[in-house]
Amino acid sequence: MKKVLKRKDLIILLVLIIILVSLLPFYVLKIREIVLSNKFANYVSDTYSNYTNPIFSIDKIVYYSSAFVTDNSSDSNFQNINIGEYTDIAIYVNNTNTTDELTDENTISELYIDNIKVSSKTNKGQPTLCYKNPYYFATYRGLEEPANGRIDFNIISNNKDNKESAYNSPSFYQDCSNPISLGYINKDMVTNFEVANTDTLALNGTIFQKANLTIDDLAFTMSFKIHIKNNKGEEFICNVNRSVLNGDFASGIYEGYVATQFTPDEGTYQFIKVSD
Repeated sequence: MKKVLKRKDLIILLVLIIILVSLLPFYVLKIREIVLSNKFANYVSDTYSNYTNPIFSIDKIVYYSSAFVTDNSSDSNFQNINIGEYTDIAIYVNNTNTTDELTDENTISELYIDNIKVSSKTNKGQPTLCYKNPYYFATYRGLEEPANGRIDFNIISNNKDNKESAYNSPSFYQDCSNPISLGYINKDMVTNFEVANTDTLALNGTIFQKANLTIDDLAFTMSFKIHIKNNKGEEFICNVNRSVLNGDFASGIYEGYVATQFTPDEGTYQFIKVSD
């Protein structure tokens, strides 16, 4: 009788083991589901918080568009010129959405721009997006073409760095108090343009109309990604995709230049935190 009971106990134990082993994958999957669910919930919460109360966002973008020429004349009398277009771009970053105080969370340790693409409607000229020395904003000077399609900014964090920076290379304050300064240039839209009377030649946007360049020729689209890392080591990305000189105001460039401002709608053009 005693041996039979032991055999029953053994059978029961084996059955329980089989049941537990068969249920083990279910519990593993269930635990994994709970962990992933919590992780996803945290991600959704962080993403929602970032959208509704972002640490960094673009406050406004200012544009200044005009013309530049290259003199081909042997005696430098501007009777034979190439005509190009330039647009200076100032992007203002808002880092006071969550607090007016400067913290590791809303100050910058790294900034660069990549995935740069520029195109015009009629594919005239040679368009490029560059860094622009802000001291030369609204003049065709101070441009530095990017290497390998990427613009890396020096981060200015103190007065010594500020004094030593001539802004000839990309520079940005860690407290976001200066704009990201860029310059669009489109060289040789018209080549070997003959100027009959240089006395009436103005080296600004009025030359576009004389050279029969339309607004469609001058309008362009720019897109790129702005990457930011704060002093906590957190990374953020903002995708910029803008059409320029595409409104009713654009014809004003024929009078010399056009200066405009784009102010994003609330909830757009925010820097999204890159997930860990």
